[in-house]
Amino acid sequence: MMNTIEVFETGKVVQVPGSWSEMTPKQVREVFRIFEWCLRHGKSPLEFNVRVLWMLLGVRRTVKGWFADIFAGHRPTLRDENVYLMCERFLGFLFSEESAALTFDSVANPMPVVRSGLVWLHGPRELLQDLTFGEFRHASAALNRFFRSHETDDLDECIAFLYRVRSGKANRAGRMVPDVDQRNARVHIRRASRLKGWRKNLVMMWFSACLKYLQSGVLEIDGEEIDLSRLFAGDDKPSGVSFGWNDLLVEVAKENTLGNIDRVDEEPLFSVLSIMWHNYKERKRNEQIIKASKAH
Repeated sequence: MMNTIEVFETGKVVQVPGSWSEMTPKQVREVFRIFEWCLRHGKSPLEFNVRVLWMLLGVRRTVKGWFADIFAGHRPTLRDENVYLMCERFLGFLFSEESAALTFDSVANPMPVVRSGLVWLHGPRELLQDLTFGEFRHASAALNRFFRSHETDDLDECIAFLYRVRSGKANRAGRMVPDVDQRNARVHIRRASRLKGWRKNLVMMWFSACLKYLQSGVLEIDGEEIDLSRLFAGDDKPSGVSFGWNDLLVEVAKENTLGNIDRVDEEPLFSVLSIMWHNYKERKRNEQIIKASKAH
């Protein structure tokens, strides 16, 4: 819910976001840029919050103002106390309660296009709805490797499956980007590696938020609601507890609805999820029939 604040610096009334999803893409990008700057310069979480608050309020601090606060024997004033209270009240959603890490939870892409050297890389739409299943599967695998290894090469590979230059032909999911294969993978990964650290972190956090939603939220595909949490609940996984995206690939390919494994990878992610949902419902119906027949 947006918060209404009167800015003492300008006398204007401003609407301040109360969640990540209420921020504009530009504001989200600026938060991540400020966060990296504060980490690099050893700034406190409080200073990060203050800088974010000034940004959201549209207040530009002068260099003189910052130096006065830092070096001139500055004592907290009533204005400062109000700023600290506003940070605590309105910006709590930025961090998790357990750590000083950002908690980004919006599935809207805050950086649909990003520059890498002399080229522009184009990312997926909201909630990855124009990714192929193969792009999604490979990006997920690379991100999981990054979480284990903390090697930037793994994160660069993840980004390469999400962000690429425009091409003249749309894939089956509708995106105008070239496929990633053994011949061009290094080129795409090298382009991803040129992104600034805060931009990589933003892609990682956004993709993670999408992954979380795709395993727990509700989607509407072709007018039908799909409860993804039921698909990934422990008792309903077709292959048991270890069921993952690679298992899903094999599972859908076995049904032969879309064709072999390579063909499934070419299909839109949401089409594969829709097929998985229909398979789930069919499996549940069969279980009910078997249960009813045993009861009689």
